[in-house]
Amino acid sequence: MKLQDSSESIKIKLNQEVYKMKNLIRYSNIVTHDLQHNIERLNANLSEIIDAIVKRSEILPADGEEGVVEALMAEIRDEHDIAEIMLREKIEEFNQYIAGSKTSIIKTEHFIDSADDDQISEQGQSIIDSILAREMALPLCLDKRCLYVLTPIPELNGDEVLTSQQILGEFSKQYVPWRIEVKRLNCFRPDDVSARVVTTMCAGESGLVWVVWQWGPRIHLVSKTGDVHKVIDLGCKMDGICSLREGMAVSCHMDKCVKVLNKQHEVIQTFNTDNIPRGIHANSFNEVIICGVQNMHRKNNDVSTISKMNIDSGEITVLPCSEKLVQPCRVSVNNTDDICVSDRNKGSVMLFDQTGSLKAEYTGPDSSTRHPFGPEAVRCDRFGQILVVDYTNHTVHVLDPIGRFRGFLIMDTEMEKRAIFMGTSGPFSLTIDTTGDLWVGNKFGYLTILKYDF
Repeated sequence: MKLQDSSESIKIKLNQEVYKMKNLIRYSNIVTHDLQHNIERLNANLSEIIDAIVKRSEILPADGEEGVVEALMAEIRDEHDIAEIMLREKIEEFNQYIAGSKTSIIKTEHFIDSADDDQISEQGQSIIDSILAREMALPLCLDKRCLYVLTPIPELNGDEVLTSQQILGEFSKQYVPWRIEVKRLNCFRPDDVSARVVTTMCAGESGLVWVVWQWGPRIHLVSKTGDVHKVIDLGCKMDGICSLREGMAVSCHMDKCVKVLNKQHEVIQTFNTDNIPRGIHANSFNEVIICGVQNMHRKNNDVSTISKMNIDSGEITVLPCSEKLVQPCRVSVNNTDDICVSDRNKGSVMLFDQTGSLKAEYTGPDSSTRHPFGPEAVRCDRFGQILVVDYTNHTVHVLDPIGRFRGFLIMDTEMEKRAIFMGTSGPFSLTIDTTGDLWVGNKFGYLTILKYDF
């Protein structure tokens, strides 16, 4: 390879890694915001506990109890300080990562602009390696958060007299899986839709979303208010849809083909596939990434595939990752063109690079859930986070950009006395619209729209 060509190739890689680093900085900023929010919530929880103790102290026996109350409050404040320090230390860890990453970006961009071809060829790869090492040094999020609990005053039975300890209650800290705050914007099923199961979705224009119920044959363009703006009847069953630069693509699992639609939503190409196409998603090159299976219900010796399809020619390139797959069902692509695949039969979500090399695999959080991890739909957001529907646990997992657990968006946690959001029981599909809001579709046909990381 000529020196100039080698230098240009390294420059492209350097710019790609700088872009990834900037994305990780954006992600780190939302994590620190979330951590700060949890400090504020913890302080509010502390105030509630202290106010409750003050009120309870008013019904204590008059003499000799002041010291007991003061000791309990001191213990609670000490425990609160420990919990707050843990959060602040994690914020500082992310802030240091952000600062170091910004320095790395400035140095790299200066090197790209000022170095000649010889310098880039000699030093470029070592700089790429150092950036890759920094990317993998992204701090791990806290997987649990703290709740303060004060036992209630027991009910009296007959002539029973409560002790001071029973009146004041016992204080404890309970740790629950980290849950990212969300706002529910709406929950509905359009009036003219009676089908159950929201099979698949993809973003349309101006905050609208294309939705398929019960595997088609119709695709509905839906607004956040529940209005249906348009209906397309493809005349076939479908398992996946995705937006393209102009139009959309649809995987027709029963017909073993992928259809390409233009901006007027007319079918302009139909490409047959060797495997049954399931989940699909477009990358930045406007190629369609396809999950392929030999049978909808896996049989022994089935070989599954992840492939790229050129939407102009229909040429399909199978990525060399079949040995990592069992029965892939859904796929997404992040803003750096890494490929994220959910495999419910395997109980995992896998992150591959563009060539099909495995970068990370997630098999559920360390913290226990009620049932085994059942990944279904998967989407990547503008921060590089991976959102995964866990069908069996009625929740959405959020992973960081390198595939590690960050927290839950929706969770039925008895300790928090929070019910599942109406409409998100049995989640099955999800997408993110052009305004950044999350749409979750469930097995009952309802759509729930959530705002997160606000």
